[in-house]
Amino acid sequence: MANFWVLRRYEGNLNNKKALLIFSHWGAPLWPYQWLAKYFADYRVIIYQCPSSLLSSDIEATCKNFASLESAVWRDIYCLKSKGIRDFSFYGASLGSVMALRAANILAFADGMVGGVVVNLSCADFPFAVWNGSATRSIREDWESQDISYAEINKAWRYLSPINNLAHLKETKILFFASKQDSVMNFPNVMDLTGTFAANFPKAEIHTNAFLGHYLGGAKNFLRVRTMRKFLDKP
Repeated sequence: MANFWVLRRYEGNLNNKKALLIFSHWGAPLWPYQWLAKYFADYRVIIYQCPSSLLSSDIEATCKNFASLESAVWRDIYCLKSKGIRDFSFYGASLGSVMALRAANILAFADGMVGGVVVNLSCADFPFAVWNGSATRSIREDWESQDISYAEINKAWRYLSPINNLAHLKETKILFFASKQDSVMNFPNVMDLTGTFAANFPKAEIHTNAFLGHYLGGAKNFLRVRTMRKFLDKP
């Protein structure tokens, strides 16, 4: 099993009474998200960075890695609550959207204190995205060499799917950036999540790029700081 760790980088004033938890994209460096955090100086920002081993063809290890990340998140949330923070928002990019939505959903169920969620590229079905995505072909090839079926992956990982982590976010502000040319998340899979937000989440705001794919689309969305700020500042 590949070495796994969770690095937490704290930004912003300790006295801020709002928190923004940022979950970076797969194997991301830290510095872009430190740059992003500067635009949320009135928040207590925590950036979560993990190695690319967060997601691998090792089904059990991937579950354990996500569980380790989730445990780190809850330790931080409890610590921030003890310091008087009652407003939590979340940002997730690509793979990071899986944990951003899951953490927000659980927190909303526990005490309803979710300020908003910004999702920069995601999809409805996580196992389907990994099985069919262009960025995870090597993972699928490894599974196929071991005669591991999609049904096995779906059974083990479906609890992580964004579509299964939305039940308590119906009244939460959600800003979703999607790309119609997303071959990493799979376009129909992206549109399934878009449709769910449009039909059932009255406070969701959806921005769909018709031309850019996953990487260029995600980079463009990342730079839309004013849109994100304006959205999170809304009542």
